[in-house]
Formats: sequence, structure tokens, C-alpha cells
Amino acid sequence: MKIYTRTGDDGTTSLFNGLRVPKNEPHVDAYGTVDELNSTLGLAASLLAPELDSNARTPTQKESLESSLKQIRYIQNRLFDLGAHLATPLTSSDAESIARTGFKDAVSELLEKWMDAMDADLPKLTTFIVPGGHAAASALHMARTICRRAERQMVPLLEQGDLCGAGYKFMNRLSDYLFMVSRHVNILTGDRDVLWSKDTTV
Repeated sequence: MKIYTRTGDDGTTSLFNGLRVPKNEPHVDAYGTVDELNSTLGLAASLLAPELDSNARTPTQKESLESSLKQIRYIQNRLFDLGAHLATPLTSSDAESIARTGFKDAVSELLEKWMDAMDADLPKLTTFIVPGGHAAASALHMARTICRRAERQMVPLLEQGDLCGAGYKFMNRLSDYLFMVSRHVNILTGDRDVLWSKDTTV
């Protein structure tokens, strides 16, 4: 089966319910940004994976890094689920399609559990953080900002009843998780958060 279909040459695409819409339609815009977020998490995972084989890491650090990597991979799969949910507008799809692409609160609850566990290991924040540190942490910060953009794009869909509350809640929790895990990765790899400074000299 060829990857190209030529059906989008007129600037339209199909949602999961078969409706043809412009490629800049709000649902398409939102799940396109979710796909961008997923790709950025893939980059973060690729940068993090070599740390599991590094001789500079203790067994405890490697175990925590492996746990973070598994969490990121889990989130990537859930983002695929969210993309399907966004491509199935609740106000114009049949009950079977909606049931098949539904989203559950349990995903957000799991993120909260992971954040609570990380919080115990993170030093208290006394100032803003400038994205940086380990390359994987920087990629996670980038993912966080993309996540926030996707969240903003999803607000109109939530307001018009085309998105379930659980899907939106997941994105809100995810941006918080990505902020925390970026800091967690910096600690585990021996890097440091880059702290904001008022100093204007170079």
C-alpha cells in the first residue's frame, strides 16, 4: 500500500468519522500539534536511552532513568490515543466511533502518581528555570512548550463539546509532568537546572 493517497492534494483531509475538512481545521490543527509533541518526546527518549548504558551512572540512577524512559514511552502511546479522540468530534460522530476513541481519567491519575514520586527527589524551586541542562532534559522542556500549545488549541474544542474533559485534563497534567521530569533527568544525569538570573550583564 502506497503511503501517498493524493486525496489531500486539494488541502483537505478526513477525520475518523469520514468528514472531509480543511487541513487547518481546529481538530486537525490540535492533533497535528499532539503529533509534534509525540515526535519531540521520541527525541527526548533517544537522548535519554544511552544514559542507561553509561558507566558514569550508578545502578540506582540507571533504574530511575529507565523508569522515566518507560513513562515517556507510555505517554507517547497515550498521545496516539488522544490524537484519535481529537479526530473523532463528539458532536458529529456516531456512538460506536466515540466509544472506540474515548479517553479515560486514569491516564491523568497515573501522571499525578509519577509526579508525586518525583517531587520527593527534586530540590525546592526558589526562582524560574531556563530550559537547559542535559540534552534529554532540554528536549523535554521543548515538549512541555508544545504540550502547552496543544492545550491552547484544544480549548475551543472543549468549549464546543467536541472534546471530553479527560482528554483536556491529560494535556494539562502532562505539561506539569514534563516540567518535573526534565528537572528529574537533570538530577539523575548529574546536570543542573539552568536558573533564571536578573543579572543583565554578559
